[in-house]
Amino acid sequence: MSIGSTIKKLRHEHDMTQEQLAEMLNLTSAAISGWECDRNSPDISQIPLLCRIFGVSADVLLGIDLSTQEEKIESIIVEAEKCSGKESVNIYRLALAEFPASYTLMLNLAHSLDYAGEPETYNSRLKERIALYERIREGTKDAYTKNCAEGWLCRIYLSQGQRDKAIKIAESVPNFMFSYNDFELMLAQGKEKIYNMHHSIEENFASLCDDICFMTMIEMDGKSFFTHEQAISMLEKIPKLYEVFYENKDYLNDGLMLTLVYTRMAEHYAELKDAANAICCIESAIENARMVDAYYEGLSNGPYGITNTWDYPQIPKEKRHTSILANPDYDYPTCTIWIEKDGESQVQRCMKDFLHARFDFVRDEIGKMTK
Repeated sequence: MSIGSTIKKLRHEHDMTQEQLAEMLNLTSAAISGWECDRNSPDISQIPLLCRIFGVSADVLLGIDLSTQEEKIESIIVEAEKCSGKESVNIYRLALAEFPASYTLMLNLAHSLDYAGEPETYNSRLKERIALYERIREGTKDAYTKNCAEGWLCRIYLSQGQRDKAIKIAESVPNFMFSYNDFELMLAQGKEKIYNMHHSIEENFASLCDDICFMTMIEMDGKSFFTHEQAISMLEKIPKLYEVFYENKDYLNDGLMLTLVYTRMAEHYAELKDAANAICCIESAIENARMVDAYYEGLSNGPYGITNTWDYPQIPKEKRHTSILANPDYDYPTCTIWIEKDGESQVQRCMKDFLHARFDFVRDEIGKMTK
């Protein structure tokens, strides 16, 4: 690709007219037109300024195929995904120094900044994430990348109490009848269709359980919207849904949701001073946390091998669900799980919830469960 063609491509990607580019370079639009038609080329002294305007390296501007750049960015992402959060942040920072106009790298850096630990840097990382998402939202022309940035911005602003900003973003998003996932499922064929349908069902199930759980936490005017009895009635439906979805009760790491649900139920029973049911729920929460820990104990860090099918990372067969809807054996790859084992166990995290004063009246029973 000639330098003129590259300039034209980059100008279109940045939604810039020839007149606007000419003004930035203190030239005429006719000069820009001459470049893009390959009648002449920019002076060597203008290359650095063009690179800054378009946010690309001189190699890209001088004719290296942009597809080569995309391939390199993709390889960087694959490398970063094998690392822990903090390590991936460093990889993406270095990559953005080389490809400063890559909204894909910006998006991945923003995601990676949300890693566990280092509470002292949380606020600065959150500020950087917001800046990156806003930059993506304003600059990218890729609908998927922009939508991801808008979704995370909306979530962050809500969590920070900036509801007006979240509403403004939500109102600016087009109301599509069909999403990307809808089209992906519609167009898929053969095993790929089964694969996509399975993940759609699995995600919808997880979303349903999440929604039920978090609905019980809604507050109005600083008070819980639902009574303790109503919350318990809703929460106890989730374990029943699990028994239907996982007919073999092979919850594996999905037992994390049940740990949360039983913990929440125990809290409500404790507020009602119902010792028998509170103790029963605490026992179930700890039991599920232990099963999750046992599952993680059998996994090593990083992606688990590579399949011969589609070259997807795959976890060991003995660590997959056997329930049909949870993970049917249709000879397609399973999702990869990354584990950071340096942190607390799920049982330790679970027990922190039971240190609350509301559980003092059953403290002796809790002590017996953890021995």
